[in-house]
Amino acid sequence: MTKQITDLPLLLIFPVNMFTSFPFLSSNPLNLYFKDTPSAPEIVIIWGREKLYLDFENEGPGSLQETTLRQLKERIKKMTGVPVNGQKLLISGAIMKDDTATLSSFGLHPSSKIMLMGTKPNSKDLSQTTAGSAEEHALLSRISQSIENTRSLLIPQIQSFELSVDSYLSSDKQDEKVLAKLTDTHHYLVETLMQALLALDGVVCPPEFETARMRRREAVKFTQELIDRVDAVRETLDVTGKGV
Repeated sequence: MTKQITDLPLLLIFPVNMFTSFPFLSSNPLNLYFKDTPSAPEIVIIWGREKLYLDFENEGPGSLQETTLRQLKERIKKMTGVPVNGQKLLISGAIMKDDTATLSSFGLHPSSKIMLMGTKPNSKDLSQTTAGSAEEHALLSRISQSIENTRSLLIPQIQSFELSVDSYLSSDKQDEKVLAKLTDTHHYLVETLMQALLALDGVVCPPEFETARMRRREAVKFTQELIDRVDAVRETLDVTGKGV
């Protein structure tokens, strides 16, 4: 049986000189199927169970060498809805903090993986803000988290410190080791509370975010009052003459 011409390979149907006769055909037939251009650098954002793939330019604006962390966060915001102020990005377990630094300065290269921590606020969350801003809600969350950490971690330690000082003052003996321990505890508590104040100082609230600005003032006042409380307890040792 004679084999039909439609069963013959494609290259036997068309003369070889056809590939040079038409501008849309390459001299190499394989180029019809494979694009001979370098692939764009790509990094992977891991967000829970999702993986997001972001392309970058090979060089110049839009490249890993020139794109800043802030610009990356803006791209992630458009893709996920997670506000910039609510994003925590980690590479190899380390938090990427400097928004003005370029991605390459963090050691990012094509195929690098970044973990994204953050959530997209819902309508109930946005109703708590001044004007329904996702960015303001992210700031409110950071402020609330700071207050919660102070309440859950430091207040129990402050109460324990107060009891220890009362116990020491009621004792007839002046134990130098106990006094040294109380002094160290005082320094630790004040230093930790100062760090909490610095963290709140880093929460920059634009003038239009009235709710966030008010909450931040309340958080600063709350933390400062705890510092004063710890200092007052320490001063009782000096007043009674049982301090250093």
